[in-house]
Amino acid sequence: MSRPDQQEPIVFELHTGPDAGSEESGADPDGSPGRRAPRLPRLSRRTWLVAVAAVAVVVVGVTAVDLVRDGRRAELMRTSPIGVASLDEALAKAWTVPFDVPAPDGSQTFVDLQLVTMDGLLVVPPGAAQRYVGTGDSARVGFEDVVAVDPGSGEVAWRVPVAANPVCGPSGYDASVSTDALVCVQGPADAREVLTIAPDGGTRSRPADLAAGEQIFPGPDGTAVRVVRTGDAAEEAVCDLGACTPSVLTQGRDVLVTAEDAATGAERWTSTVEFAPADTINCQQVGNELEQGSVDADQVTVYTSAESVTVDGCGIWGALSTRGVRLDLATAPDAEVQVDVGTGLPTHGWVTELGPDLFGVESDPMRTVVVDGAGKVLRTLDGWLRGGNMSPDAPDDLWFVTTRSGGYGFVAVREDGSVAWKDLNSQSILLLGRDVVVADRGATVVGLARDTGEELWSWESGDMAGLSRYRALTDGETVVLEHQRQEGTGPGVLVALDLGTGEQVWDAPLAGSAVAVDGHVVEVGPEGLAGLG
Repeated sequence: MSRPDQQEPIVFELHTGPDAGSEESGADPDGSPGRRAPRLPRLSRRTWLVAVAAVAVVVVGVTAVDLVRDGRRAELMRTSPIGVASLDEALAKAWTVPFDVPAPDGSQTFVDLQLVTMDGLLVVPPGAAQRYVGTGDSARVGFEDVVAVDPGSGEVAWRVPVAANPVCGPSGYDASVSTDALVCVQGPADAREVLTIAPDGGTRSRPADLAAGEQIFPGPDGTAVRVVRTGDAAEEAVCDLGACTPSVLTQGRDVLVTAEDAATGAERWTSTVEFAPADTINCQQVGNELEQGSVDADQVTVYTSAESVTVDGCGIWGALSTRGVRLDLATAPDAEVQVDVGTGLPTHGWVTELGPDLFGVESDPMRTVVVDGAGKVLRTLDGWLRGGNMSPDAPDDLWFVTTRSGGYGFVAVREDGSVAWKDLNSQSILLLGRDVVVADRGATVVGLARDTGEELWSWESGDMAGLSRYRALTDGETVVLEHQRQEGTGPGVLVALDLGTGEQVWDAPLAGSAVAVDGHVVEVGPEGLAGLG
């Protein structure tokens, strides 16, 4: 690392030879010459001050460079959903914001909570939290309003009340979704409204004006998404104790998808998702899996991510970009949708968001096509793209894919398609760092050199019995691994490892799950939010 220019050095000349006639000759008492201790020259006071100042300039200069480097890294980390400004010291609670409806059994509950970031604030939609207990039961936990919290101070920046049955988006469970507009669809079924919330808490509301059979959902990029079945009615079917007649629905209706500006209602795009044969049992009315009941062949719902929407229902599956392009058909745009009749999921075309306007689309046999939001193919990878949290300071020179159906191991592929290195032993990638890839091997965590795959270090702890690794956070120098109870209840633990050596730096208890927001760590627990710093 370059350093600021230093002043010309001041040279001190040390005389160590005999100096006849000097009172400080160091001669032995008997007058024989002896070795004299070195002494500094007698410089003027001004010279000494200049010397001290020169040394101070060097020290301050180096310190300033380090501070600038650390400051730039901290600012870079604030841009990432896994980035933390600093993880030098063990995290402890700095503030708390209690839920309006906390979990009744406290630490014995694990809470999943829909989250979104808006202009550096952590925004929590209402009624989206679930508490999971050992019996598998669930109940609503969380805020009654849409609540925005400053992740640094814990100050509630704003609260927006919502009507009955609110569904808000886009959002996710790890605060990785960032948006400039949160859209909530609310109110009774016959009078749904579209509420748009800005980063400062400002709102705009309008009636949804739904037609017969039409539904509306929050969408990405400030949109609301309407869906309605079109065409001839599906064949009748009935299920009784898990057996359905007919077992496969071969006739059904397509879905017309319309994205409109959430605030104004102006249409942005439309698309049609075609019906494909489906296992009838997957089309039962909710709650009738083990009882006699009719089949709802028109069921359909919409899931909203940061950059796409997924339309899912009886015989229906499709992923669309914010431009209305069918991403799942990018590998075979002229082919019919192929859906597994047993699971209702596509046999190919599974879409993963890789970044702004960038998607990975899986195809058979074990291939990933990388496309943009317009469906343009940017590259093709042999293997399925492996997920891994990417540190914001990491280069994008390698792609990580698995070529084994069991999912174990991965291959690091260069931009030109050549293989840089392989690791066939890891279960998953925990972090793609600047210099190190952190991988999970079950009992151990390993750090692999990003350029060669060489194992640089490994870490394991006997104190992690009954815990599984859930999430990774980083400040570029340290990786923090979140460990949760395998049974889903009870406290977890955060473990910080030095990225260069794998040495455990610290550990800290965790009541819920930990997410990064604007460079800060926020704990989502059974009783509310807590800032960890």
